[in-house]
Amino acid sequence: MKQRIATLVLVASLAASACETAEGYRQQMTDWQGRSSDDLLLQWGPPTQKATMTDGREMWSYQKQTTTQTAGYYQDQTRQVTRTFTDKDGKQRQETISETYPVWQPPTTNTLACNTRFVISKQHRVDLVTFDGSACVAPERKN
Repeated sequence: MKQRIATLVLVASLAASACETAEGYRQQMTDWQGRSSDDLLLQWGPPTQKATMTDGREMWSYQKQTTTQTAGYYQDQTRQVTRTFTDKDGKQRQETISETYPVWQPPTTNTLACNTRFVISKQHRVDLVTFDGSACVAPERKN
């Protein structure tokens, strides 16, 4: 029963994230180009890091980390066991039986990260957005 619940939770989370892609994230980040740095601060908050580029523009970096955990559970496993024995007539015989026993599946932890960088012009506008990481996903827009 616990295995079914864990499986259902995993399938539901995969289904929910199935429509989120890196392309969807790129689409959302492209919308930031040309917007004011004040809009960015209001929506994203202060950057994790700031750096001044050689041409005077600033690069604002944001790091996002997502950690998911699954609970541990017992999973039934079956194995075939063959044993040899001597019957009451002194003949060697073999029998094969199936054994089912619970095996503990430990909890798992998965960590995904997304690093997003905004290049801010001297006029306080977003010039460019770049990103990398497995957590850089968002729903895709249908054009």
